[in-house]
Amino acid sequence: MRSAQESVHLIAATVGFISFFLLWLAVLSGLVLRNGWALTRIRHSTAHATHSTIALLGLCLALVHGFAQLASPGGPVRLVDQFIPFLNPTDPIGIGVGVVALELMLATTLSVLIQRRLGYARWRALHALTYVAFMLLVAHVLISGSDVGPPVVWGSVLVAWLSTVALWITTTPWIGDLRRDLGDRFASRRRGQEITVNVDANRCARFGFCEHEAPDVFTLRGDGRLAYKAMVPADQTNAVIRAVEVCPARAITLNRVPTTVLTPLPVDLDLDPDTDPEDDRRSTRVGRRPRPRPAPRSVPSGSGTGVHRRDGAP
Repeated sequence: MRSAQESVHLIAATVGFISFFLLWLAVLSGLVLRNGWALTRIRHSTAHATHSTIALLGLCLALVHGFAQLASPGGPVRLVDQFIPFLNPTDPIGIGVGVVALELMLATTLSVLIQRRLGYARWRALHALTYVAFMLLVAHVLISGSDVGPPVVWGSVLVAWLSTVALWITTTPWIGDLRRDLGDRFASRRRGQEITVNVDANRCARFGFCEHEAPDVFTLRGDGRLAYKAMVPADQTNAVIRAVEVCPARAITLNRVPTTVLTPLPVDLDLDPDTDPEDDRRSTRVGRRPRPRPAPRSVPSGSGTGVHRRDGAP
């Protein structure tokens, strides 16, 4: 028959493990809400209510787990250890990180009540402490848990931790931006390695030598017309080059797709002789248009070149 201390320990351990897995589900459901997964089939209010219910139930069981330790006669946990971390003489680290994790989760839960005063951006930044609290909770279970010896127990705890970390890292915004940036760079590199194929229909004699060298690119149809791919990836470049070499009509031309284009130098404009050239060069460097040259002024002369006075007399 179990003693009172063993019974209390069994109840506290069972409640603690149930609380841990409920909080793990709360963190996963929070990630679902953050990324908008499955919201096309589940209403946002339903998903939010499920997340809140699981989190509150897990926190309540965590409080029961903590205070149940005080019911054990001669137990190592004191009342002050439930509020102030790292003071327990027996297990300061394990119990301390558990207390910090519970306090962080309580703070993030209570912050929902003042979400409007905090603002959504600040509240979301504060709510991100839940991930830190969950990591501390995993450390508490692995350090202080006396029943995590079987591989099934500690293995399930590690699986929950690894899945949360992997899911959180792969769904953070900066990872998404990095993944898109790498994808754009890879696509740009692939485009830079591609070549364009052009066949002059007037010069092509339809001998079919190109199809023999590069059948994936060139196809001589039954009606006598030649079909070919206009864009060729890098792994088929050698075959297309051989097709160009064997073409007796020299009707195939190749070009590489440009990835960087350099515009020509701007045409120098005539400068006003009264204008400092350095000012115009400086305005050109900063992107301003040089001052245009004014139209030449008409200078009257007395040699009878069609210049008349206002009264019409020459």
